Amino acid sequence: MIHAEYSFWESELYNQTYDLIIVGAGLTGQSIAHFYKKSHPDKKVLVVDRGFFPIGASTRNAGFACFGSVTEHMADMKIEKESKIIERIRRRFSGLQLLRKTLGDENIGYREPGAYEIFTDEEVYTDALDHLNICNRWLNEAAGADQVYQASEHNGFPAISIKHEGSLHPGKMMRTLYDKNLKLGVEFRWQTQVKKIEEAEATLILENGVEFKAKQLAVATNSFASKLLNDVEIKPGRGFVFVTKPVTDLKWKGNYHYDAGYYYFRGVDNRRLLLGGARSLDIDVETTTEFGINDKIKNHLINFANDVLKLPKDWKIETEWSGIMGFTPTKSPILKRISNKTILVAGLSGMGVALGMQLGKEASELMKVES
Repeated sequence: MIHAEYSFWESELYNQTYDLIIVGAGLTGQSIAHFYKKSHPDKKVLVVDRGFFPIGASTRNAGFACFGSVTEHMADMKIEKESKIIERIRRRFSGLQLLRKTLGDENIGYREPGAYEIFTDEEVYTDALDHLNICNRWLNEAAGADQVYQASEHNGFPAISIKHEGSLHPGKMMRTLYDKNLKLGVEFRWQTQVKKIEEAEATLILENGVEFKAKQLAVATNSFASKLLNDVEIKPGRGFVFVTKPVTDLKWKGNYHYDAGYYYFRGVDNRRLLLGGARSLDIDVETTTEFGINDKIKNHLINFANDVLKLPKDWKIETEWSGIMGFTPTKSPILKRISNKTILVAGLSGMGVALGMQLGKEASELMKVES
């Protein structure tokens, strides 16, 4: 690590107070920067991130533009009251519309094939069908969408079809937002490790001893927020994903969900299958901020692809990775002021694509503007 004093020229450039500093350059953090800078083009905005690019979940997710399956909503009913679930669905649905409008469908590789939730247990399926009316009512109240969930069949499985669900390319999404922010004049500092946050003073202290000062600060590091701030009730959740090499006659080309959203899979370029999830099999081990691959989960998903999805016997994994999500106890995200100068936005609970930009815009609107 290099330690050196500022030169006269460096002091003029770097020893300044920003109007807004955002910790975390993922979808939420960059969305805060984007909407704040658009509303206040003369303000100085800085985004800092510990990675060479956003490494938490924004570019490491499975690319689902979704708002929840029936069994996921059923699971949420056990931990959250109805009004909160409806509000969360509203945010997810409106967040996806905002994302598409702001970045453009072509720029993010968006497509909307709809989706299916498949079932292998008849009792679970019957229970899900009993909840169709309430889930459809929630979508109507939250987004004005009619009959989103319907009983169906797909590839020989009992299923529930899901209207309006899409998919996108997370890398293109983040690159497009980054390019737009650069044009707006947002500054970035990559590979910048924050050691401490002084929230009352809106000051960052970096690992190398450098300090960044701001009039306002936004912490948008999702699952990693608890490493920087005290009393943040967010648990990390590691998610494993792999993409196959091209599969002959792939029959799973749309978007799919299974087991309360813990499993998810979709077609990629009509030739490859993306499959991920199953962290519920080893939840304690997967409650971690460490990247890595859990062989127990990987082997289970391979068996799932073979025994349930019936992929051809010669299929192979082309690439695999993990991402880190952040979960609150009720899955409702956190957006709150933690001091007069600092706002926390975190705990997107596996719905970062749908919620990130919406929460970023809401956070930007909470920022105080000083002359």
